[in-house]
Amino acid sequence: MTHTPTLRERVAGQSAMSDVVQAQSIARSRGRIARLFGINPLTEKARASYSGALGELLVGDALENVGPSWDVLHDLPLHNSVLDHLLIGRPGVYSVRTANYGREDIVIDGDTLIVAGEERDDIRCARQQGDQVSSILAGVVGEPVRVRPLLVVVDPRRLTVKVPASTVRVISSRDLVSELSGAPILLTGDEVANLSDLADRVSTWPSADAVALDTQQLNRDFGVIRSEVRDALNRRIAWGATATIVVYGTVCSLVATFVSMVVSR
Repeated sequence: MTHTPTLRERVAGQSAMSDVVQAQSIARSRGRIARLFGINPLTEKARASYSGALGELLVGDALENVGPSWDVLHDLPLHNSVLDHLLIGRPGVYSVRTANYGREDIVIDGDTLIVAGEERDDIRCARQQGDQVSSILAGVVGEPVRVRPLLVVVDPRRLTVKVPASTVRVISSRDLVSELSGAPILLTGDEVANLSDLADRVSTWPSADAVALDTQQLNRDFGVIRSEVRDALNRRIAWGATATIVVYGTVCSLVATFVSMVVSR
């Protein structure tokens, strides 16, 4: 019997991980000196996708804890982008976009997301993706489907909402599970089942890949790259610590020599 792949087989961060693996597959290997000093093995092309993949994986792990009442799909192709996660449950339908800026202070001022003083377009993108999902699902359901866009900021140092964004709910990844578990019931069980079935079909989404991807191999390949990145970071930290100790020791020695000279006079 021929296996018909479904969107449910896609994994969190699939497109981003695939981009990283592909970019690294044609990258020049690091030399011994680069490895010794922990030079980042990622190419410029791979770095943005790598950060995005880590954010999607973290949010994907969190979504595993939302409970069996939610249906969760990952990495869904839209017209000009890829939706990180789609949630369908009794509280309704949520499109989820992740934003990973590391341990930075994030400020939400209306429809503007600010990172280290720089404006980003994540809120606009989250709104557009929510509108696209709503339109796509309405087309296959035959009636309007309300989709609530969520922008999940991955583990920020601080998330400050000066003025809430319009139509887009912006939250920290730390608050994702509680946000969903506290949402009011809007759909019946039959409505959830019907929406989930339609959302799982390759034919529902534009340009969806009907060919099954070896996600286990993808995870292994990305895992190797992730291990190399961690090893390089640990080496840079070790060299930095060594340099600090050397500088501290040198300064202490110079101070002791200076004090000795002053006292001897």
